[in-house]
Amino acid sequence: MLRRGSIVVAADPYGHTPRRPYLILSDEAHPFAGEQYIAAGITTKEYPPSISLAGRFVEGGLSEQSFVSPWAVVSLREADIERAVAIVDQTVTRIAAERMARFVGYSPVDS
Repeated sequence: MLRRGSIVVAADPYGHTPRRPYLILSDEAHPFAGEQYIAAGITTKEYPPSISLAGRFVEGGLSEQSFVSPWAVVSLREADIERAVAIVDQTVTRIAAERMARFVGYSPVDS
């Protein structure tokens, strides 16, 4: 099972590239943990709500300057994931999840 904060390479469900990196946002509380993951797309283009990955890797890395796109949320099946390539610090994962939640109208009281 992949852990929260892992960066994986998987099929691109939007069809722009054959594969792309994603940040795993879900954890073992997901009803299908280990079989399915909630993830945010990663791109080389920076937009105002993007989260830079510069200096945020705990393990591994990506070959280009990259940004998490918290609005580009997908549900990845384990079978669609090619490989894990990195792990980022938990601050990145927390910020990505909080920004994603705001796109659907949820704003935690403490953030």
